[in-house]
Order: sequence, then structure tokens, then C-alpha cells
Amino acid sequence: MDSNSIKLFSKYYSNRQKDSDWLFQKDALTAAYFVGAYASAIVESSWDGVFKTADEKKVQVSRVTENETFKKWLSNQQITYKNLLKISNKAAYFHRRFNLDSAINSDLSSLVTKHLTPKANEIVLDQEVSFAFLRGFNDFKTFKYTKKEEM
Repeated sequence: MDSNSIKLFSKYYSNRQKDSDWLFQKDALTAAYFVGAYASAIVESSWDGVFKTADEKKVQVSRVTENETFKKWLSNQQITYKNLLKISNKAAYFHRRFNLDSAINSDLSSLVTKHLTPKANEIVLDQEVSFAFLRGFNDFKTFKYTKKEEM
């Protein structure tokens, strides 16, 4: 499978955006959506490890399995706009620390970096941010398992 045929979350997001454009009208909610998806990707990668294809064989790059540290830390966080940067930084920390570098995780990291820019004049409710975060978190799982079925 070459890098052009890898299904990335950004492509899934493009299709999802057409279905739920109300969710993506505010930049803060789009950022929360991507942080949720990125957090989900890191949690999932921490459990599954990361595999890359070398010489037509899948090789496990990351030896991490069943790491619950980030998952437990995340469960104790309030999902608010002010905490999105903290959550994305912690996800990036585990991304680097456990070598969870895959095309999908890198794609999500770049989406978070691109969209997580605080805007002083944008008003969002914490409930909206929490909803968008959870939507992204769950959409990543849908994306992941849909992707597995297509392989």
C-alpha cells in the first residue's frame, strides 16, 4: 500500500463536513473536533501499536500496547475551549514519546496545528466545545473501523 492509497482522516473530514456543516461554522468547534479525533487516535495507537509496511510485511514500529496513561489523564480533563491546547499538547507528547508516528496520526496532528488558533472575538459555549470534541473522538473510531474493513 503506497502513501497515496492510505486513507487519511482529512479526507474523511471533507465528507463529514458536507453532512454536518453546522458543526464546522465556528473555528473553535472545528478545532475541538480535530483535537478530539487526535486524542482518540493517540489512545487507539497506544493500545494497538503502530505498524508500517516494509518489504510487503507489516512491521510493528511502536512496541506500546495497552498504555492507559493518556486515556486516564484525558478522562480527568474538562473539555473546554481553554483546555484544548493542553489536551493537544499532551496527545502530541505521547505521540512522540511512544513513537506513534503513522500517516494518520501525523495528518491529525497537522489538522490540529492548522485549526487550533485562539480567536478572542469568537464566542462558544463549553457545551458546544465538549460536543464537538466528543464528535471528533467518536468519528475517529468510525473512520478507523471503516478503514479496517476496506483493507
